[in-house]
Amino acid sequence: MPILWRYALQNYLRVFFLSISTFIAVLIISRFKDIARFTALTGDFSKTGLFIVYQVPSILPIAIPISALITSLLLFQRLSRTSELTALRASGLSLSSIITPLLLNSALLSMVNFSICAEIAPFCRREAKMLIFQETSENPLVLLQRQKLVKLKHAYLDMKVKDDVTTKDLLLIAYHGNNRRLGLISAQKLKMDQDNLIGRNLGIVSYLPVEEGFDTLVIENQASMSTKAPLLSGALKRNRPHLDANALGFKMLRLSAKESSALAEMLRRISLSLAVFSFTLLGCAFGIEEGRTPSKKNLLFALLLTLTVLLSYLLAKELKEFPLLSIGAFLLPHPFIWLCSTLHLYRIARGRI
Repeated sequence: MPILWRYALQNYLRVFFLSISTFIAVLIISRFKDIARFTALTGDFSKTGLFIVYQVPSILPIAIPISALITSLLLFQRLSRTSELTALRASGLSLSSIITPLLLNSALLSMVNFSICAEIAPFCRREAKMLIFQETSENPLVLLQRQKLVKLKHAYLDMKVKDDVTTKDLLLIAYHGNNRRLGLISAQKLKMDQDNLIGRNLGIVSYLPVEEGFDTLVIENQASMSTKAPLLSGALKRNRPHLDANALGFKMLRLSAKESSALAEMLRRISLSLAVFSFTLLGCAFGIEEGRTPSKKNLLFALLLTLTVLLSYLLAKELKEFPLLSIGAFLLPHPFIWLCSTLHLYRIARGRI
């Protein structure tokens, strides 16, 4: 590898990974509440660490393109201000030969980002949901004791907690949306015995389906009962994991490409992958400062183009029901950035700026 390539890539990757680390730290801080909830729910720090790892790929598809832009801008601003870029050009190197290693590296990062968008991030989303679902399915008493962790709504709960396997004086009143009635469960004692939930002195008030002119109330009293714990957990929970389009792998999306949501999701991932190359080229072109008193217009124009891409990205997500508009909003900003950046580099190479 030529010395110039090693020098450019070392400076580029150093700032790039620092920027990625900053984005990951911000993500963990922003999701600290969810992480703390999961830690309180499971009590297992190894599973908590795995849950945190599953959160990281969700930020990388956005963090990698933005980091590429920041890194390339800062690199070429520093090369311009320290006159290193002038010295390189005076030695006979063209702008294209100076930028080439960074563009090749950005093409490689684009493929990495596509792998993250296409398979890794959806896999981590699925696994994170399943991890929460499994942890809240093992012990329904923990689920009841920490109802806020799983967002148990439209219910009143009162009980005396002895430990994670024993609860006394349980009173649960829940609203049933199907028959628009309240149901009640009271128990003197509930205890976990391996996979079974054992209850003592239970009272249950429920309703049968409403018929014309009748409102059937059912009252049950049981001295003891036993049921499988996961069955009760599934009945209590409303946040069962379901597969959204962003949780499906790229191959699964291709099978359902005729659906507008699947097509929009595929285009979103392709657009994020192309953004790494586009933003690197944008930063290289508009990070170059000409003259002793460089103008801020290049930086402002680069920020304007970046804002245009981000707004188009958000607009395309809202236009997923209109495939043609979604395709245009996702993909057209990238050729526009390539054109603007190439023209700007051509003007610099010809000394027209």
